[in-house]
Amino acid sequence: MVDVPVVRRALPPTASRFSRPKAPTPSPSAAPSNDDPLPWTRAFRLFDLPSELRLRIYECALAPTGVLSLTSTPSKRCAVTPVITPALLATCHQVHHEADNMILSENEVTITVNAHDTCWPTISDKRLPQHVLRRLQHMCVILDCTDYFNSSYAEVDFDAFQSLVGLKSMRIAMVYRKHYATQTLAPLYIPQLREFNVVAQILERIPANTRLLFGTEKGTWQHEVVKLSNGMRAVYRDRQGTLEEAPAADLEAAANGVPDLVKGCKSSAFGERRG
Repeated sequence: MVDVPVVRRALPPTASRFSRPKAPTPSPSAAPSNDDPLPWTRAFRLFDLPSELRLRIYECALAPTGVLSLTSTPSKRCAVTPVITPALLATCHQVHHEADNMILSENEVTITVNAHDTCWPTISDKRLPQHVLRRLQHMCVILDCTDYFNSSYAEVDFDAFQSLVGLKSMRIAMVYRKHYATQTLAPLYIPQLREFNVVAQILERIPANTRLLFGTEKGTWQHEVVKLSNGMRAVYRDRQGTLEEAPAADLEAAANGVPDLVKGCKSSAFGERRG
């Protein structure tokens, strides 16, 4: 069976096709007019359509926004936003063959991790099992650094990131608690030491050739996830200071802060290449 390629327009090297503006709320549909076409009466066969149209249908069902958020909401501890239809893959063998990898290749999977939790892995195996992480191609990680400030990350379990052997791009964002106007951002407090640099902890564990992006852009789905996270933390954490998103420039500086950092040195992909 011949693989069906996904055809997309080329983007500038500094752009990300996952930084899409959040779609506006649709207005109520207008009343049907007498000029509307007659309803379709014949049987509709999916495989009579050209492959390009079938791929668009799969995309609408499995990657409607290009961003798949696996975070908590005020009403659900483990929410998936937007709603997708993975049951489509069970329709038949050909649909499964054509669309099987679309969820993990056409979505930027967005997760929020507690960067100071020393009791549990930063990425739960129940949320993203290892076999899923190995196939994931695009990820946005929102680092929750609101619990503590200027603390070591040496005891935090970031090992799940080592399984991201197929990763092509990663966006790193951060939420932190700002207590005063001149406060220094946590990852830059001792930028030369990897145990105090949370960004460096991640870069050691993902493939060295992963494309890196920092921060979120206003109006995008990723930025909405950051705003939602801030709102939830402001309600149930009685702490001083304001919750803010770290500037992209500060995160990029943190990525370059450890002089002898070897990107990808702890990645499973690095071990596979050496073996």
